[in-house]
Amino acid sequence: MSDIKSIQNYLLSYQNLDKNRPVWVEMLGPEASHYAVFLSPGKRVTEDIIGNRTVEYPFGFGATEVLTDNSALETAEFYEAFAAWLDEQTELGHLPELDAGKVALSIEALDTATIIYRAAKTGIYQILCKLTYFEER
Repeated sequence: MSDIKSIQNYLLSYQNLDKNRPVWVEMLGPEASHYAVFLSPGKRVTEDIIGNRTVEYPFGFGATEVLTDNSALETAEFYEAFAAWLDEQTELGHLPELDAGKVALSIEALDTATIIYRAAKTGIYQILCKLTYFEER
């Protein structure tokens, strides 16, 4: 299974997701009907002298949201809770299941969510995150 697929499956376990909105990869539409995981540049790999690797895998998580009078606050609170959940899951050791030979070490939000596109009645929000894992060679 790919790293991004592992992240997609893992995020489905977040209890505050709207169960009627699926989590897609690299795809958002104009309606507030689903969430998405985005590939992000900046993957970093460090290797030890015997070839084991530590991989920092950045990704984005976001959704199209309806903009109303109080929606910015509600959306900020949703992503703040999401970031806290990622930290809590790392502390508890509840991490994504990866391919054989890979062991997840942590998953975290790197920043607060931001609106990356705004239309008349909707906006696309995204929060940048990172999965760090160990890969034995």
